[in-house]
Amino acid sequence: MSTPEYMTVTEACEYLEVSSDTFRRIARDLNLATVTDPTDGRVKLFSRTAIAALKQRPMEISTRHKVITISNNKGGVGKTTTAISLAAEAAANGEKVLLLDAAPQASATNALLSDNERNEDNEQGTLISWLKGEANFQDLVIPIKFENLEFDFIRSSSKNDNIDRSNPLETVTALQEQFQLWDDSPYDYVFIDTDPSFGTLVSMAQVGSHFVLCPVNADVMSVNGTMQLTRQLQRARIITKTRFPALLGFFLTRYDARKRMCREALEFLQSAYPNLVFDAIVPENVRVAESAGYHAPVLLTAPDSAGAQAYKKLWKEVRERVERSVTAGA
Repeated sequence: MSTPEYMTVTEACEYLEVSSDTFRRIARDLNLATVTDPTDGRVKLFSRTAIAALKQRPMEISTRHKVITISNNKGGVGKTTTAISLAAEAAANGEKVLLLDAAPQASATNALLSDNERNEDNEQGTLISWLKGEANFQDLVIPIKFENLEFDFIRSSSKNDNIDRSNPLETVTALQEQFQLWDDSPYDYVFIDTDPSFGTLVSMAQVGSHFVLCPVNADVMSVNGTMQLTRQLQRARIITKTRFPALLGFFLTRYDARKRMCREALEFLQSAYPNLVFDAIVPENVRVAESAGYHAPVLLTAPDSAGAQAYKKLWKEVRERVERSVTAGA
């Protein structure tokens, strides 16, 4: 029995393993031709050959926003500081920015909001309330305002830990579909801070991102863990069936050039990932650690410090790499 020449939307979604909303967006963006089902004039059919071709090549959907997740399975490497610092630098350079705290430990929330603003045990206004259908994604957004700087923020709470105990099949692609279908997004960059783990919540952030940026402590254990992240991103790309999430690169934190292990960590990274190591290196710097106590980015609390200058350099490199990738993929 011969294979039918055409397939329905439902069949195409099952074949490509995407949701119906995602498929309709792909079909619209690629202007896929349809024919009318001869047995039911209300049903549109798609060429089986055209759908099969989509599975053989990446499906890239352009959006205004570029989504970057800060991720590393090891704790204490500077993920939260990096997420806040890059959001601040991007906003200071004229970009419209959203910072999303996806970590149940709520480090970014604690660093940016006062005790009265946090509501640590309240899940309203966090990702879990959106996943439950109790709020629109845009309803989660609150402004973070300083004297000369502003960006938008989605806070977290310990209740987000329940996402890791949910059904990953229902939640892993949630952010991906939200960002893909967000036609009126006002943002140039979305930064996502994550937990030092690989549960459903971290996977959801990675799958929903265009790029993943990995801070690495300047020690052997942190450097050895980079292979685990690259494998995670390979699995994420199987889900998205695109070249995203792409590994944007690694950069060293808490670096002290006087220490041999720091120098060896840098040499190993540069040897193992010759095109993926940023020139920017964040030194061990007390001013960076102190910034959380002021509920402000180090860009504002100590702009002339070595840490602030390192993150300024990192932002410039991140922006250049992202823009090169977007141009190359256009």
